[in-house]
Formats: sequence, structure tokens, C-alpha cells
Amino acid sequence: MKFLFLIVFFLYAKLHASALSCRHHYGTFSSSKINREENILFSRENNFDVVIIGGGSAGLGSALDASTRGLRTVVVEANDFAGETSSKSTKLLHGGVRYLEQLWKKLISTGKIDKTLLNLIKDALQERKTIISNAPHLAKPMALMTPIYSTIEIPYYWAGLKMYDLLAGSKGKLPGSHFISAKEIKEKYPHIKTEGLKGGVVYYDGQFNDSRLALGLASTTQSKGGTLLNYTKVVSFQKVNEKITGAVVEDQLTGNRWLIKGKVFVNATGPFADKIRTLDDPEVKPMISGASGTHLVIDKKFSIPEMGILIPKTSDGRVLFILPWEGHTLIGTTDNKAEVVSKPKTSEEDIDYILSEVSKYFATPIIRENVKSYWTGIRPLVSDPEASDTSQLARDHVVNVNKSSGLITITGGKWTTYRVMGEHTINKAVELLNLPKNQYQSQTENLKISGADGYNNNYTQFLVNKFSLDSDIAAHLATTFGSRSEFLLQTYSDKLERIDPHHPFIMAEVHYAITYEAARKITDVISRRLRFSMLDLNASLQSLEKIADVMAKELDWTEQKRLDEIALARQELQ
Repeated sequence: MKFLFLIVFFLYAKLHASALSCRHHYGTFSSSKINREENILFSRENNFDVVIIGGGSAGLGSALDASTRGLRTVVVEANDFAGETSSKSTKLLHGGVRYLEQLWKKLISTGKIDKTLLNLIKDALQERKTIISNAPHLAKPMALMTPIYSTIEIPYYWAGLKMYDLLAGSKGKLPGSHFISAKEIKEKYPHIKTEGLKGGVVYYDGQFNDSRLALGLASTTQSKGGTLLNYTKVVSFQKVNEKITGAVVEDQLTGNRWLIKGKVFVNATGPFADKIRTLDDPEVKPMISGASGTHLVIDKKFSIPEMGILIPKTSDGRVLFILPWEGHTLIGTTDNKAEVVSKPKTSEEDIDYILSEVSKYFATPIIRENVKSYWTGIRPLVSDPEASDTSQLARDHVVNVNKSSGLITITGGKWTTYRVMGEHTINKAVELLNLPKNQYQSQTENLKISGADGYNNNYTQFLVNKFSLDSDIAAHLATTFGSRSEFLLQTYSDKLERIDPHHPFIMAEVHYAITYEAARKITDVISRRLRFSMLDLNASLQSLEKIADVMAKELDWTEQKRLDEIALARQELQ
């Protein structure tokens, strides 16, 4: 009997170990919970087909593409998921109005169509619609109006934006562009400058929540068998015959180091891509330069919920957007050459510039005291090292392979095309793995992101009715977690109080962020799981203690650790 028990126990242990070792390959582990500690253990004990360095839009897009093809995939991110550029965008899904203007001007001046620009715009317009379809709780169509103060510009902008509609095709189609009279604009926008206003042209792009889409991609990747690690920095590579076979990583929270073994390594670190390329090969030529983009958040009275404003040309030739966002108004962006640094600070000069330019379009100037929050991100400007003329910046993303080490670098691009960037990157990985392409094709074009299944336009009211929520809290949860909201509310039913009386964020979200989304620092919660600090900086600073108390209890912080984390959060936010 004892011998029989030992046999049964042995078989159970073997089956359990086998299920654990292959859960990531075959996607049998269906939970979307990102358990950081379990993932660390798994990354120590297993080999991977694809090791992706970088947890922003390109890295997470590549990870989801790889894991859904059945490839054993791990993501290592030195900071938090979307901790840098990918959480600091303009929140627009767009084909590229500036590219459209370049295309239009070339067509008028030369009579010829720039096919590169044409394909860039068409692809982005189709991907814009794909994101809205796959993540309807996080993305939606957004009307944008361009005010026109010169009669001669009306046919120019109208014709250009009609071309924009045409290029979208049936696959990327959103509502069509149309002319709007000066009278209608004045009725909709009481704050807008009316002197000399001739009318405007309305067109459609998409709006989305960037950091929440990143977390949606991470959760979906986890549910498909991927392994996600934030605060895990690559410090060196292990090589055999010049080919990378492993990456030594360091836990940025504990200092522990270990080796992650893999077959193909992807560098998806955005503006920091040259640092990883140099770590692989100190002699490699740089391909990245930085450009900073600053955004401001002001009161919602300066926008209307159903329509944003595009200022097509500022005094120095830039483009500015005035957008409704999360019950506030978002204005951006600047576009300045900048050093590639982590967590760049926002200058008063950039704030003054944006306020000055936007105020030219408002009857009442916007002043510094109207600014509730601000942030600056660094985006990569990319020169393709394989191009014949490397002085020309790439208009699109670039997938580059180091022929000696096999390191794949994906950089450039934008949030709108994250899925295609991931597809192109993993196509290259499949090639390097010598796998049959027809058996390892991309599966992401129609793949719903975590929270999309079961979500519909009536979901906010469903939450109000079922959980007796205030309508603003229900709307916030619905457009943050989608159909995952019900699970969150049931799991933390005793933690539904507001973090701040003037905002819809609730304490349940803090607990959920720690347990299910691997939040480990206060700013992970307050800036990316919630968008609190990006909407109202002062109110979020006043809530640091409250959030720190929850994190200290959940993560077993000492009192000194709690105080240190509060100080670090305050330093980062200010």
C-alpha cells in the first residue's frame, strides 16, 4: 500500500511539474494574473524561444504576437511596464496627419504620390481601427476639428482630409470628415477665438488609454503562456560562438541576479535601444536620437467630450492637439531634440510655449494656474543602419538584426502600429529560429485584449445597477478594466471607497494593481495603473500616504521602506 502511494505521488509530481514547464509554451495556464514572484522563479528554471527586452508598446506587442504563435516567451523590463515613453503619448490612434500633409504637398507640387508615405498612412489607419475593435473598453473613435481662419484654406484641408478617409479603406473606416460652420463651432466651443473664424473641418481618428493598453497586452500575454517581469534589468549577455544564448538580469528591487536562457533575443527598449545594442556590441554605430514631447492637462471646460481640436501649424510649424481626456483637457505636444534619459523632467519653457500657442485660439488665455498636471516623454528618432543614406531618419519602425550576435532590434514606430511592429519582429524571430512560417503565423489581428470580451456600450450602466456604484466610478472602471471590472468589484467588495473625493479612483484598484498587475512602486499605481497623477498632480500627491499604506501591508514593507517609497514617488512626480 505504501509502495502504491509513492507511485501515485511520484506520478502526480511529474504531471504537475510537466504542466508548469509547458504552461507558457502551450498557453494552458489561462490566468491573466501577473504574479511577479512566480514569473521570476519560472524564468530561472526554464529556457525560452524568445527573450524580449523592454516592456513598452513594441516589447509587449511582440510578446503577445510570440506567445500566441506558441513560442516560449519572456519579457524583461528594467522599469515598470510602459514606465517611460509608452505611458506618455498624446493618447491618439492616428494615421499621421503630418504625413498626410507631406503626401498632399508632394502630390500638388510634383504630381506624383510618395508610395512610402502612402503605405505608412494606410497601414496606420487600418491598425487604428484594429485597436478600437480589439480593445473597445480602452479605445474609441475621436472626432477632431481643425479651425480655419482663411477662406482659401477651406478646400485645402477639406480635400486633404477626404483623402485621409479614402486611404483608410473599408478595413480602417471610421465616420467621414465634413465641414463645420463658424456658427456651429462657436456653439460647441464657447472658449474658442471667433474673430476671423471661417469654419472648420472635422475628421476622425482614435483615442486610447496608453498605459492601460500596455497592461492589457501584458495580461493577455500572461494568459497566453507568456512570462512578464518588470523591474528586471539586463546587465550582460552570455554568448556561444558570438551568438547570444542568455541574458544576465538583475532584480531592481532586491539586487538578485540570474541567467535567462533563450534562442532569440529582441531589443524593444524604444529610445534606449542603443544602450542594449552597445551592451551586445560596443563597436555598433548608434541609430537613435531623442525628441522630447511635453503634454499638459487642464480643466475639462476647455474642451468638449465629443470632439478635440487640431491646431495644424503653430508659430514655429508644429502641430498641437486640444483633447478631451478622462474628464479633463489634454494639450500637446512639443517636439524638441533631447538627450535620451530616463524619466525626463518637464521644463517651464515647454509649459509656457504650449500655453502661449494654445491661447492664440482661445478668447480667454490659458494661464499657468490652469495647469493641473504635465509630463514629458522621449520618443526615438531612428536612422536605419541598413539604409544607404543613414542621415535620413526612418519614417516608420525599423527591425534590425545584428548578424554576429543575432540580436533583433525593433524601434521607431508609434502606439498605433504596435501590433504590426510586433508581427514584423516575431516574423524575423521565426526566421532565425528556422521554424516553418506557415505554422507560426501571427494570430493577433483579431485577438481581443483582456477586458474586451463581454464589454459593450451598456457596460457602465450594468456596473451601476449590479454594484450600486456612482456613475463616474462605474464609467471609469468600465473604460479601464472593461469586463474585468466585475471580477475586481467582487474580489474587493469591501474596498470601494474613493481614494480622493473629487476623482473616480477607488481603493480596490490599488489592491488589484498590486496582486494582479505586478505594481511594486507607488508611481506604478498612481501614474500607470490609475492615471491619477497625470490628471491632477496635487491631488495625487496628497494621496501618496494612503496608497503607500496599502502597498506596505500587501508587500510587507518596513516603516522605513514605506517612507523611502513615498519620498521616491514625490521626487519622481515633482
